[in-house]
Amino acid sequence: MKWKRHSLDRLGRLAQAIEAIADQDQHLIDESARVDRLRDEGAADLYRTCREFVDQLNARLAQPSVALDPPEWNADSFNEDGANLFQISLRGRLLQLEFTATDEPYCTEEFRHRYVLCGGIRSFNQNFLERDTVDEQLIFFCPHDSGAKWHFFDPRTYRTGGVTMEYLTSELERLL
Repeated sequence: MKWKRHSLDRLGRLAQAIEAIADQDQHLIDESARVDRLRDEGAADLYRTCREFVDQLNARLAQPSVALDPPEWNADSFNEDGANLFQISLRGRLLQLEFTATDEPYCTEEFRHRYVLCGGIRSFNQNFLERDTVDEQLIFFCPHDSGAKWHFFDPRTYRTGGVTMEYLTSELERLL
């Protein structure tokens, strides 16, 4: 009789373990969907900042001469398996913003906040190229309690801040 009770307890524990696994699996699925939405949001947010910067700058020029490539962006444009590239160009002066999804849903290896997208902003012009110099700063899309946003980090100076129109303005000014 004791063996039957032991067998039933074991089946009960197995049933509880199976139900717990289902809950864990659902949690992982929900979290993965959340990270996918964050990544889509991050790509769109960075493009929107670049688009706004280029459009507002061109509106103040007698002859619009700042270009953003790609000229348009939508949710289907995001490449979650490889690099994504935005380029702001002004007569041979370039700001290249490249980013990718992290290997894990969240990462903290290269920046103090956890992030879901990472990459870099490279800036160069003909003078930089003649000196074999390309300035690069790291960028990270970080979810926060108040909402997700892009951050830059300069590993040479440890300077950090938000990737905003003001930041893009200062980066392009350095190329003039």
